Amino acid sequence: MPTLSSSVAFVHVVRTWRLSKSVAAAIAFGAMSLCFSASTQACEFKSVHFKTDFEAGKIDECKQLTENHFELLTKPENRPINPSPWYAFKVVNKSTENQQISIVIKAEKAKPRYLPKVSIDGKQWQALPFDIIDNAIHINIQLQQQDLYIAGQEVIDNAFYAQWNQVIAEQSGFELQPLGLSTDGRRIDALVHARPDNKEWFLIVGRQHPPEITGALALLSFVEELASQQQLNADFLARFNVMIIPNLNPDGVAEGNWRHNTKGTDLNRDWGTFTQVETQQVQTWLNKTLIEQQNLVFALDFHSTQQDIFYTMPSDYTVAPSTFSEDWLKQLKDATVSSFTVRPKPGSSPNRGIFKQYLADEYNIHSITYETGDNTNRELIKHVAQIAAQTLMQQMLSVAPEQFIYQPTVSTQ
Repeated sequence: MPTLSSSVAFVHVVRTWRLSKSVAAAIAFGAMSLCFSASTQACEFKSVHFKTDFEAGKIDECKQLTENHFELLTKPENRPINPSPWYAFKVVNKSTENQQISIVIKAEKAKPRYLPKVSIDGKQWQALPFDIIDNAIHINIQLQQQDLYIAGQEVIDNAFYAQWNQVIAEQSGFELQPLGLSTDGRRIDALVHARPDNKEWFLIVGRQHPPEITGALALLSFVEELASQQQLNADFLARFNVMIIPNLNPDGVAEGNWRHNTKGTDLNRDWGTFTQVETQQVQTWLNKTLIEQQNLVFALDFHSTQQDIFYTMPSDYTVAPSTFSEDWLKQLKDATVSSFTVRPKPGSSPNRGIFKQYLADEYNIHSITYETGDNTNRELIKHVAQIAAQTLMQQMLSVAPEQFIYQPTVSTQ
C-alpha cells in the first residue's frame, strides 16, 4: 500500500547563518534581483534553478540577492483568505560543483505556518533546519548534483490519491467509484462499501484545504485501518455503509493553493449554499443516496491546524445520540498513548457553510472536524488515526439503529 516516510538520510543540512552588514546592504538596495511569473514554472539563475513544474508546486516570485543567496515569495490564490501560506519547489544545481546556497521564503502579507522539509524524490521527506527572521523562513542547503524538493509539508498530490485509492479497492471490499469532476475537470473519486440491506451511512471527507497535509495523513491511516481485514471491521461493514471522499479539492491540490478551490472559494464555507462544483457533487450523492430509509448517521471531515483538536457538535444540539461524540472521544483518550492529548471542542457555527454544521442541521447527526496539528509527529498521527478508527467502529456498533434517529423533545406544557 502506498505510504509516505517522514525521514530518509540523503543530504547534509546546515544551520542558517545571519547576514553580514555588507550583504544586508546589498539586499536593501535590491542588488541582483529578478522576479518571475508563476506561470513559467521556473526561476532560472546562472548557478541554480527553482522549479514548480509539478503538482502542488508553488512559488510566485523570486530574487537573487547575492551570488548564493535567494529570496522566494508565495502569494495566495485570492483574497480574503485564511493565511496558510503554502510553498513547494524543486532546486536544481546548474553548476558542475557542489555548492551551498541560502534561501529566504516569504509569504505575501502572512506569517509562516508550515515548516520546511526536504526530499530527493518528492516522496520521502525530512525536516530541514531553519530560522525565522522578520516573518520569513531562512534555510541553508548543500546542493550536490541531484535535484532537491523543498516544501512546507510532505507533498501528497493527485497521482498519489489515484494510486492509493486503487490499492485500497484492490485489497479490500471497498469499491472505487467516480463521484464527479472538479471545476477544472479533475476526477473526484470515492471509496464506497455498501450492502443492499444496510440502511446506515458513515461519510468521510478530506482535503478541502490543499496544504493541510497532516489531516490528509490522518485520513489515510484511518481509512487503511477501516479497510483492514479484522473481525471488528467485518462486523462494522456488515451493518454500516461507508462513503469516503479522500480528496475533494483536486484543483487546489494541483495548483498549490493556500486554501481555496480554483474559483477562489473555501469549500468548507460552501456547505448549504453549494455554489461550487465540488460540494455540489457531494450534495447530489446525498440526495440520491439518502432515500427509502437510508440514513446518514455520522461524518468525519479531516483537516490540519496548529494542534490536535476535535471540533464536535454540542451534546445538547439537535443530534442523536446526544453524547455520541463525547463518548467516542473518551474511548479514544483511554486507548491512545498518554502523550497524546484529546482536545474536544464542542461548538456550533450556523450559516457559515461548514461541513459538520451543515450535516448536523440537515440530518441531525453528529459530525466532527478531525484536526491534526501541523507539526504532530507522523508516527503519532498514524497511531491515533488507527485507534480512532477502531474505537469509532466499536462505538457505532454499540448504538442501536433507532438511537441514531433524532427525536425532538415534545413539550408537556
